[in-house]
Amino acid sequence: MFLLSSYNVITFSFIFFFVSSFSLSPPAHFLIQFYESLPKKSQHLLPWKLSNSTSSSSSSHCQWFGVSCYTNKSFQFQVKALNFSGLILSGVLNNSITYLCLHKGLVSLDLSGNNFSGGIPKQLGNNCGQLKTLLLNDNNLNGTIPIKLFQSNKRLAKLDMGYNSLSGDIPAEVSFCIKLEYIGFHNNYFTGQVPSGVFSLPNLKFCYLNTNNLTGSLPDFPQSCEISDLWIHENSFSGSLPNTLSRCYNLTAFVASHNKFGGVIPLEMFSDLFQLEILYLDSNSLEGEIPESLWGLRSLKELVLSENKLNGTISESIANCSQLNTLVLSANNLSGWIPHSIGELEHLKSLLLFDNMINGSLPSELGNCSSLTELRLQSNFIGGVIPKEIFTLEKLEVLYMFNNKLEGVIPQNIGTMSSLVELALYNNSLSGEIPSEISHLKKLEFLSLAHNRLTGEVPLELGKYSSPGLVKLDLTGNLLTGLIPFEICNGNNLSVLTLGHNRFNGSFPRQIAACSSLKRVILSNNLLQGTIPADMNHNSGISFLEVQDNLLEGTIPSVFGDWRNLTMLDLSRNKLSGSLPSELGKLQNLQILRLSSNRLKGSIPTELTYCRSIIKLDLSKNNLSGKIPLEIITSLTKLQSLLLEQNRLTGPIPDTFSSLHSLNELQLGNNMLQGSIPCSLTELHHFSTILNLSYNGLSGQIPKCVGNLDKLQILDISSNNFSGELPTELSNMISLIFVNISFNHLTGKIPSAWMKLVASYPGSFIGNQELCLLGTEAKNCEQAKVSMKRSQIIPGVVIGVVISVTLLCTVIYALVVRVLTQKHNLDESLLPECQPKSEFLPKDLNFEEIVLATEGWNEKYVIGRGKHGTVYKIQSKNSGKHWAVKKVNLSDRNFIIEMRTLSMVRHRNVVRMTGYCIKDGYDSKLNSCIVLFCNSENAYSTRVTEKCDVYSYGVILLELVYRKMAVDPSFEEGLDIVSWTRKSLEESRDCLCLFDEEISHWDENEQQKALSLLDLALECTEKLPSMRPSMREVVGFLIKMNDRNE
Repeated sequence: MFLLSSYNVITFSFIFFFVSSFSLSPPAHFLIQFYESLPKKSQHLLPWKLSNSTSSSSSSHCQWFGVSCYTNKSFQFQVKALNFSGLILSGVLNNSITYLCLHKGLVSLDLSGNNFSGGIPKQLGNNCGQLKTLLLNDNNLNGTIPIKLFQSNKRLAKLDMGYNSLSGDIPAEVSFCIKLEYIGFHNNYFTGQVPSGVFSLPNLKFCYLNTNNLTGSLPDFPQSCEISDLWIHENSFSGSLPNTLSRCYNLTAFVASHNKFGGVIPLEMFSDLFQLEILYLDSNSLEGEIPESLWGLRSLKELVLSENKLNGTISESIANCSQLNTLVLSANNLSGWIPHSIGELEHLKSLLLFDNMINGSLPSELGNCSSLTELRLQSNFIGGVIPKEIFTLEKLEVLYMFNNKLEGVIPQNIGTMSSLVELALYNNSLSGEIPSEISHLKKLEFLSLAHNRLTGEVPLELGKYSSPGLVKLDLTGNLLTGLIPFEICNGNNLSVLTLGHNRFNGSFPRQIAACSSLKRVILSNNLLQGTIPADMNHNSGISFLEVQDNLLEGTIPSVFGDWRNLTMLDLSRNKLSGSLPSELGKLQNLQILRLSSNRLKGSIPTELTYCRSIIKLDLSKNNLSGKIPLEIITSLTKLQSLLLEQNRLTGPIPDTFSSLHSLNELQLGNNMLQGSIPCSLTELHHFSTILNLSYNGLSGQIPKCVGNLDKLQILDISSNNFSGELPTELSNMISLIFVNISFNHLTGKIPSAWMKLVASYPGSFIGNQELCLLGTEAKNCEQAKVSMKRSQIIPGVVIGVVISVTLLCTVIYALVVRVLTQKHNLDESLLPECQPKSEFLPKDLNFEEIVLATEGWNEKYVIGRGKHGTVYKIQSKNSGKHWAVKKVNLSDRNFIIEMRTLSMVRHRNVVRMTGYCIKDGYDSKLNSCIVLFCNSENAYSTRVTEKCDVYSYGVILLELVYRKMAVDPSFEEGLDIVSWTRKSLEESRDCLCLFDEEISHWDENEQQKALSLLDLALECTEKLPSMRPSMREVVGFLIKMNDRNE
């Protein structure tokens, strides 16, 4: 019964379609055939009511969606235009186009905004020869354009094939279609050169060739050029810009960004382009000065020339461009002052001049640009004070002037900038207090005043009136005091709060706990006191909390265990006491935990084993006791660095390191550990940086398995009770750069592979009375025991320290100089060759001049502080040279040894020490100073940090891969290896072609290593120190890169 019913329905449908299609007019029949050729899902998208198709009216199809018919009698009811755009129709276009081309009067076909696939049908050229408009843009078409399309469609006036996946060359036959007014080949994969005939089409007004892979130079433009819009950006065009562009008198928009155009912009290119409104030439390699003819374009509205190599100044004639609303000249080599006439551009909305060499002071006339919404002048050499007129710009939303030489105070009328959203003035020399009027900026979301010389208190109402509220606040590196404002999280939008390296006092800011929007908080290096409130809110947002180097006391609140989003918690270098809260084990996302240099006691809680994401655990320099929990060594499988030194830990070192495959640093020195070195440590392939087990009670023979640590760089097992001979397997430790086995009970010979280390660091082997240092026959060893003449030991120590400066200064310094001169109190008679003069300074500098130049060690000359002293910047009146002088307070004997050592260091990437002196001072103490020669970069810097060493290392990496000097004769004037690298990478996508030629002959794997080194070098040489990795991270990257490639 069911089968019979179905049969009847099917038969009825067939008869209905046969009769209805038989009664349709030919145009309607062609449309039905097109409809039937589409996939079923597309048929539903075409809004035709086919139930009415049986109408006897021959014009019924003219009312169907997208169908337009002729009204004149000769073509009455014939289809004139079809518009099916934006319906998301699919299917292979070649299967459907035949039925559309059956309409012989069809002059316009719009299939744009669909999902048609396949190639462009040849039938469009064979059977649709009457077309004037053909729109196939925004589909999924591929393949090449059939030549027949242009040979047959002589009436074609508008052709758009943009936003497809078409490839191959643009056919030269396009020039046959002399009626073409509009060409859209944009956003495809076309290659090759633009046919010379394209720009010569006599009626062409709109030409869009952008976002392809077109190459070569642009063809010349004809005398009768009619082009109005020419978009060719995001290709690989090269050569010079054609001077014949000046023939296109009607040109209103020329966009040629992101190509490889080079050379000088032709002087008269713009002399006759009086209609030009939009000019984009950014991201090319254009050189020379901006032609004066450009500043005569009175219709110009948008001018973008950024990321080129343009030099010279910005002309005062810029005022002629009276309609200008966008001016972008950033990332060039422009110099000179910002012209005063720029204040006449009353329509200017965006002014971007950043990353140039613009100097001088800011013109107050900028305050006349009343339409400005965006002003970006960062990373120049602009000095002087900020004109108060700038802060009258009520429409200004973004003001960036960081990385300049601005000085003076922030004008108090800043509160009148009612539209300001982002303000960045960091890395300048601004002084004075932050005006209280800044609190009146109701739309302010981003404020960065970091690394200036601002003093006083932060306005307590900062953020109170902001709506929707501050999102990022950065006041790092000033001299700010007082309390942290309570209203900074008003609106609960604050994401980043960085207030480090100031003098904020008061208690731990309770308000940050209540701010659920916070992600990153840095309060380090301040004077915060008191206890951390135990009843703080649970905060599920903060992931990064850094509060080290303050004066906080009391216990670590257990509530931190409920801050579940924490990935980094640093409370080191405070005065915290009590035990470690076991609740910290709840932090399953925690990656870094630093609690060192406090007064913590008790045992290490085993609950920390639940912090399975942790990669660095630093509990060093506390009073922790008990055994090292076995569970921590077993469970924290992602751990890379474990620092537990200088505590009171007891018991053996757990022999369960096998699962810690990422461990590369283990510091357990200065505890009360016993037993031997666990062999499970030697199974770790990434264990490469430091193994420090010094100053414990470890005993027995050194296990042979230690020799398996072939990637380890630093080994310190000094001041233990190890005995017996050194295993010959230790010669396998081929990566060692420093070893210290002093003050044990070791005997026998030193491994042959260690003899260079003995020569460099002989003091690291003393204190073992029966140890043969020379590795020769026993007869000679008798003469070479640790009782050797002190005069032979000390020069070796000096040489060792010299080498250590260029490797791991702080670690080696602590392990060699401090160990030998403090821990074991060597007699001064051991230093017969180290008695210096009380003053050893350059000829053109003396101590009195240093005191005068610093005005008696005035704070305003301070450029840095360290653990052992303060660094001042001075300029010699006699020679004009810049010097960095560090005033230290060390013991006489140690100071002399260290200065003699440092004076021997010579490397072009290491600041050279040129002298030192010792003078009697108050309180019967010795005032000592170190004088270093400043290179041109550091001479003008007031913020020298530990990241300077990372930058220098990045420079060395670049020197290696390019085989060029830091300032190479092959570079353009004003470029060093860092700026040359970044500029070269912008110009060329092929990194390997920039490398030393030898690298091109390496195999692919080795070339990939070189590329990885280049990436690392670029990270190390980032402009912002905060963006650079630490040296430890650099070493870890190198080790992992090597292991990965192995």
